[in-house]
Amino acid sequence: MVLGVAGVGKTAFGRRLASLLGFKFIDLPELVRERRLYTAYDPEAQAYVVDLRRISAAVGSLLRGGCGVVASVYSFKPRGVEVRNAIVLRMDPLRLIKVLEGRGYPRWKIRENVSAEFIDQPLVEAIRKFGSDRVVQLNATDRSLAELAERAAEAFREGRLMELNERVDWIGFLERLRRLEELLSFLEEAESR
Repeated sequence: MVLGVAGVGKTAFGRRLASLLGFKFIDLPELVRERRLYTAYDPEAQAYVVDLRRISAAVGSLLRGGCGVVASVYSFKPRGVEVRNAIVLRMDPLRLIKVLEGRGYPRWKIRENVSAEFIDQPLVEAIRKFGSDRVVQLNATDRSLAELAERAAEAFREGRLMELNERVDWIGFLERLRRLEELLSFLEEAESR
């Protein structure tokens, strides 16, 4: 399972990782659209309201009897399939702003994703769902996703994926760069719009 907020590189990383390991790759947003695994489309949120039970069943059915890599913003357990590891891709929140602006995301949606990244939401959800002994954080900020996937594939094959775990502390990182106020100002400004 490859997790993280929008824009961190889940699809590119996950696709490469699956290819290197000879596993099936599932891009969850694509699967949700193709199989209509949603209950509605929320135009205000510009997102599908997904049905996690149906997603769990569909992904479980696709992976049963084999191995796969699933790229998702949601931490969930595919029905009938053991999740051996969850890799949470992380990105410097200030860099993430630029990535999402480049994708044309509206300001409120950028704020939502950057806030989630800043407070470790994808990591916390992954640990709750899979346990800290199965969750690995990888900082993807300004790194080659292909190289990161190669390192992860090699470590996975050798049974040492957990050794790649990187401690991410955005508050400390941004304080050291003297840029924490810049991020907080962005989040405050974006919220007031």
